[in-house]
Amino acid sequence: MIKASNFVLNATACAALAGVSLISATPQRINNILVTPLEERFQRTDLVSMGSPTGIIALAGGAARFAEAGRLARHYPTARLLLSDKATMTGAIVQLGGGIDPSRVELETRSNNTYEDARFCADLAKPTPQQRWLLVTSALHMSRALASFRAAGFNVKPWPVYDQKLPEMTKLSQALHEWLGLLVYRVLGRTDRLFPT
Repeated sequence: MIKASNFVLNATACAALAGVSLISATPQRINNILVTPLEERFQRTDLVSMGSPTGIIALAGGAARFAEAGRLARHYPTARLLLSDKATMTGAIVQLGGGIDPSRVELETRSNNTYEDARFCADLAKPTPQQRWLLVTSALHMSRALASFRAAGFNVKPWPVYDQKLPEMTKLSQALHEWLGLLVYRVLGRTDRLFPT
């Protein structure tokens, strides 16, 4: 684990440099600095190479994630479907977009953050090394989510979702949240590296 005092000093220096850079940057440059590295870090897993997934995990945080999980579930009718959300089962089924047998859906409702998503989903899924699970979350959130799941011993494959309707300022705010989350999770030992590969 990284020493907290060293982290605070380094984080303060990095924040100061980042602040100076951002003050003089254009909106496009800000987007390139903060949003693009997160959105483009992971591509969708090649399902032709991987084969049919054992299961699909969708994390709460926007209708687009569950809609995409529903689309995948309809395409792979034997895959387990695990949703991490505070919704009721009925609400979750509606968000998937219909055409999903409720008996396929498992709902994880205890988690309050990404770290707990990973731990509690691993507890429910009990994955084996041979299984192939897809993780569905926003492209901006994928780095932290993937790092958390891998730290929990759950080797999921990325399936990022891109919400084209998201306003630029909202996207920028979410990107800042994710950069901070990546740093905090690394310092707290919730992940074993700043960026998963």
